[in-house]
Amino acid sequence: MNQLTQAEQKAFALAIDGLSTLEIQDILHKEECTIKNQGRNILRKLNTPSMTEAVQQFQNLRQEPPQKLIRTS
Repeated sequence: MNQLTQAEQKAFALAIDGLSTLEIQDILHKEECTIKNQGRNILRKLNTPSMTEAVQQFQNLRQEPPQKLIRTS
């Protein structure tokens, strides 16, 4: 998520919460075209075809247990 701008992070966080573009627009007090543009940027940066898939990938990352380090001696 670090590659997203602060504005994109706010919009994506609301999308993760299941809000629609219109609801995100109302909460962030932004024009519809701005929210849609941020959505396109998010998809491009996360390399996903849809916001639904981007949200699923994010949720899967949060649920994965930390990987153990393997020592080679």
